[in-house]
Amino acid sequence: DERALLRGFIAHVLARDPDVLCGFEIQGASVGYLRDRAAKLGIGLLRDVSRAASLPGAAERQDDEYGRLHASGLHVTGRIVINLWRVLRTELKLQSYTMEACARAVLRRRLPRFTHRTLSRWACANDDDFNGFNGGGGGGGNNGTTTVVAAAAHQRWRAIDHASSRAVVVARMLEQLDLVARTSEQARIFGIDFFSVLSRGSQYRVESMLLRLAHTQNYLAVSPSKEQVARQPAMECLPLVMEPESKMYSDPVAVLDFQSLYPSMVIAYNLCFSTCLGRAPRESPPERHLVDAAKLGVLDAFALAPGVLPSLVELGARGGGGGGGGGGVYCAPNGAVFATPSARPGVLPRLLTEILDTRVMVKAALKRAPASAKARKRALNARQIGLKLIANVTYGYAAAGFSGRMPMAELADAIVQCGRDTLERAIRMVHANPAWNCRVVYGDTDSLFVHMPGRSVREAHAIGAEIAAAVTAANPPPVVLKLEKVYSPCILATKKRYVGHAYESADQLVPSFDAKGIETQRRDSCAAVTKLMKASLRLLFTTADLSLVKRHVQRQLMKVMAGRLPLSEFTFAKEVRLGTYSGVASTLPPAAVVAGVAIQNDPRAEPKFGERVPYVVVAGQPGARLVDLVMSPETFIESVHRGHRVQFRYYVEKQIVPAMKRLFDLVGADVGAWYRELPPPPREPPTKRLLANPHAATSSKQTVDAYYLSSHCAVCGEMTTGTRVVCAACEDEPATTTATLRARAAEAETRAEHLAATCRTCGGCGGGAIECRSLDCPVYYERRKTDKESAAA
Repeated sequence: DERALLRGFIAHVLARDPDVLCGFEIQGASVGYLRDRAAKLGIGLLRDVSRAASLPGAAERQDDEYGRLHASGLHVTGRIVINLWRVLRTELKLQSYTMEACARAVLRRRLPRFTHRTLSRWACANDDDFNGFNGGGGGGGNNGTTTVVAAAAHQRWRAIDHASSRAVVVARMLEQLDLVARTSEQARIFGIDFFSVLSRGSQYRVESMLLRLAHTQNYLAVSPSKEQVARQPAMECLPLVMEPESKMYSDPVAVLDFQSLYPSMVIAYNLCFSTCLGRAPRESPPERHLVDAAKLGVLDAFALAPGVLPSLVELGARGGGGGGGGGGVYCAPNGAVFATPSARPGVLPRLLTEILDTRVMVKAALKRAPASAKARKRALNARQIGLKLIANVTYGYAAAGFSGRMPMAELADAIVQCGRDTLERAIRMVHANPAWNCRVVYGDTDSLFVHMPGRSVREAHAIGAEIAAAVTAANPPPVVLKLEKVYSPCILATKKRYVGHAYESADQLVPSFDAKGIETQRRDSCAAVTKLMKASLRLLFTTADLSLVKRHVQRQLMKVMAGRLPLSEFTFAKEVRLGTYSGVASTLPPAAVVAGVAIQNDPRAEPKFGERVPYVVVAGQPGARLVDLVMSPETFIESVHRGHRVQFRYYVEKQIVPAMKRLFDLVGADVGAWYRELPPPPREPPTKRLLANPHAATSSKQTVDAYYLSSHCAVCGEMTTGTRVVCAACEDEPATTTATLRARAAEAETRAEHLAATCRTCGGCGGGAIECRSLDCPVYYERRKTDKESAAA
């Protein structure tokens, strides 16, 4: 009785009375599925499991579209509902966010995945399904009946064990990530509720801390309308992002970063909503102390009281100024005028000072904590991470000109321009010192890339430390420039795209591979591209021999063209946001096309907003569009017998070669020419080719390949005629032919048994047949490949 089952679930939740309800995917499965089933039976499950069943829940009072798209959209009064996969999207950087992939990343554990059809068959197993099974005995009787009952019970147990084990995995992932304790610490720091830490953005956090501090100083925050926000002056300043000198650098390149640059600018120059006095006129004013303050931020009319500005200037003349302005006022590089700390301490600088000082104290306490105090160390680490995050996003609160609650263009521009001027002064200092003999080849917002020709890595660290100390001394506190690492060698491709061997200390002997913005770090490509590029770059940096790199690239391209890599290497996984695509667009993105096919087969298979959908590109007719050649990996694997094959040429010519050319063109290598030198890919050996089936119906042949599955001998590989499996020469030696085929079959069966043993270790069989379909497990692809080879043998 399904109604009784749901009532039992409600009673169990009320008896346990948990504070948190968590599931890996809440909306389509878990509590969301139970809610949908209960609604069909007229049961309000979410209200019944709440702590106030007589009151309507949040979802009943208003439609939570944002919650559906970014959290779960499910609300239970008095309890917190956590949609774990949404949280993991911000915690982990993965290509796929299935439960199997997340468990592997968090717990280092493989999980089996079974289709809904398989789980339903297990759960609904009864004695009639096993009437033909007699347990290996010669007759029926009581023993046979007992065996049938046990087999049916075992199948039902597998379904229950699968569900309960996955619930345990969810709890262990929560514990491993320390999600509840860490979120509680951040809620305590930000002064907001637990669920808002997970579901709300950075503006909400900054505003909570800013307003609490502002109220202690008798300030009230303005609450502008959307029209006022739209009418405020446009932001004019941009951070400094230099165009790099694109090439490979064999000599060391030191990377120096300003520590918390924008928070440091706010503190050093007292930049705040409460200290901004307006904008200095662009032309010389006729009067001495005139500030153009008719429009300030979202305020259409703003004017200083008479005599305020002259008194501030006189305060500075008496030596009471500070904050880098040299007086009672400071004129930022963008023309905005601010009061110095001696005249009016800003709320924002005080907030950031307290945050950064507190973080220093928390990190010191974390170092002093004994190794046995694991809970305390986790809490302290969560606290310092929360403080770091809130400090780094404070600038964005003032610069959120579209969706912000209290943006201010003058303040945001002042912060950006002060940071830009600080970076430009540091560049001039590096170029002006002949003792260093260095040159800045790239700069990005708060970092400098300094080329040091003819120096060793140890010398580069020493000079980098000198540069950092000199620049720090030339700026007001708390502006600090730190040496982050030294690249040797490295490639600077374009803005925000670089890669190299990094040395974080002068004593480091083995460098680490460090990249940003290239395909090795991006998730919109496939593993065949990222692995080949990373291995090739490592080989280039280690040996500086392009001939070795060329041989390696050509060898890997031959493997790709010959189909010797697993299907997982060719799988793309891209985010899908159904409902946001233009209705006038001629085509949808490939991932959305694959999602649409899945929805046609099962409406509940609709991907959630932002979910990554995997697909592969298969071979098709010449001139076909890409969206007509995409297919989900699961569908591809199940339909290999119909002649589908991966379009290897697309992966090489459209993915691998262009990505490699973007970097290797900078070192004078022509990857396209390397590819054109390759011979045609070899045919699969007879042991791995499917043979033509003379008994197959003509109507079942979906593609041309089905008519030409194999016309070669299964033993020696020579051409055969008609539907013959072996050639005439091998047929004349039946003993040798039989022994060869049996040996191949035995070898394939041995490999299959080894893979089956591996699957048993993670629960992929559960004491029965192996029915796991996990696309995130490499063993699954090997098992399907072995099945194909066994069929060919």
